[in-house]
Amino acid sequence: MFDMPDQRFTVISASGNPFIVRFRTNERAKRLILRLDPKSGEAVVTAPREKDFSAAKKFVTSRVSWLEAQSARQPDITALEPGTLLPFQGVPHILKNGSDSARTTLLPGSPPVLNSPGAEITFEDRIIRFLRLEARRALTDAVDRHAARLGAQPGKITIRDTRSRWGSCSSKGHLNFSWRLILAPPDILDYVAAHEVAHLIEMNHSNAFWAQVEKTYGNHKPARSWLKRHGGQLHAFGRSGSTGG
Repeated sequence: MFDMPDQRFTVISASGNPFIVRFRTNERAKRLILRLDPKSGEAVVTAPREKDFSAAKKFVTSRVSWLEAQSARQPDITALEPGTLLPFQGVPHILKNGSDSARTTLLPGSPPVLNSPGAEITFEDRIIRFLRLEARRALTDAVDRHAARLGAQPGKITIRDTRSRWGSCSSKGHLNFSWRLILAPPDILDYVAAHEVAHLIEMNHSNAFWAQVEKTYGNHKPARSWLKRHGGQLHAFGRSGSTGG
């Protein structure tokens, strides 16, 4: 398998929108695959071999209407800067770069405030650091609670910024979660924690697995539906990344 990040080409949609497409190869690919990179939003076409470059261009050209539709569905990014309204545990908070505290903290108000004093150039870094710490605290509490109910033994908990999954469970029992769950209502974060803890018992999505989720969390369908409808909006705040912690 090898990657060719410098090979790019442009296709034009019927409405005149240009799309720069990155061509890469993967010897395990069975066919041409077109997708939008979940972090950068870049169009990527994957082919089994380098000599498939011309075929890839024709393939993307034939799919440019799909590419345009998918690109339009990507949320606009909202910078984490003073004055931004950011959901925290499902409640809109206004971001403030005030001087009335020594550290990033939550302040009551209407709307409530997430205040982070300091240099404006590092404001977003401080906000994300606070959110990651709060996500770790809330998820650790939730994991411990569900693990006790199910008699499971979770391993290491890692907080990341992933787009493809809200959480995951490794074969060694390590649990990974997106820090953006702290933006959602608490019952949504709690559901994802219950979901991954249930995987410690059933590493599948069988009826037996869902029975474990229901045993510890209850009716999970509303939370799953919320994530399908609103989960993408949680990725619209701040920069993307996948660093663990």
